Amino acid sequence: RRRRIDDDDDERFRASPRRDAVTMFMSSRRGAVKVRLGSMIVGAALGGFIGKSLMNDPFKMSIAMASFLFVTGFLRNDYGELSRALGLAFVFTLQRTGSVRKDYPTLPHLKAMIRQGPRKPFPPVEDGISPWKYEPIYRDDPEFKMTYALLAMALVGSFCGGNVPILPAWIGGIVGALAFASLTTGGNARGDLGRSMGMRVVGLVQLVLAINSDLRILGKAATVGGLMFDKVMIMDRKHRIKDRIVVICKWGYDKVSNTAEQVKEEMQDERPERRR
Repeated sequence: RRRRIDDDDDERFRASPRRDAVTMFMSSRRGAVKVRLGSMIVGAALGGFIGKSLMNDPFKMSIAMASFLFVTGFLRNDYGELSRALGLAFVFTLQRTGSVRKDYPTLPHLKAMIRQGPRKPFPPVEDGISPWKYEPIYRDDPEFKMTYALLAMALVGSFCGGNVPILPAWIGGIVGALAFASLTTGGNARGDLGRSMGMRVVGLVQLVLAINSDLRILGKAATVGGLMFDKVMIMDRKHRIKDRIVVICKWGYDKVSNTAEQVKEEMQDERPERRR
């Protein structure tokens, strides 16, 4: 017999001792290795993004950030807690994304679109019932909200359309959002695919929020950011770093301005000579 959602609700709320998730996971040698590797991968990804954005050289920055997070992961302070939390977040993401793919599959809908398999309506509603009115009844029924799926696919479509080279970003974004939203509302296999993809995006967002709630990554990042800001302010008071930066910027601005004035004067001097 399929169990309803309201059956044995007390089983979901059994009390358990509150323990730190990172400490529990790293209690075994295998778990510790996974967290260390995860922190290095996260550091490499962050470093690559920063290096590509600022210096157009992602390799060196990725190596530096991966090494930094690996080393700080052994420290017993706020920096170490953030490094270990990022590593465990990466491990949890890999472990839990499988459940999202299982709850919201896309392959059956693709097969139905090319007529290689029967249509499996998503969400699983009876004929004549709109997906907007879907409510899960049994425990194995997937969670689905038409509003969330529609918004998620509109955002994905806006991102994809805004990156089309032949169209302006704002036009491509609008066209992409409307196209993906229209796909999601269809009453056929294409609509099933759009709704499943939209809920997969929603599921991934919920997964990220749940991991952050378990590991408090944003709070730890804010703490580390505050510590770094305090150290920068202390160094600024000792060495007047801000004043030196202002002086260097002023010197550069004056240099560029003087060069521009000289070029302008030379161009003005050349014009009378050409007229002669």
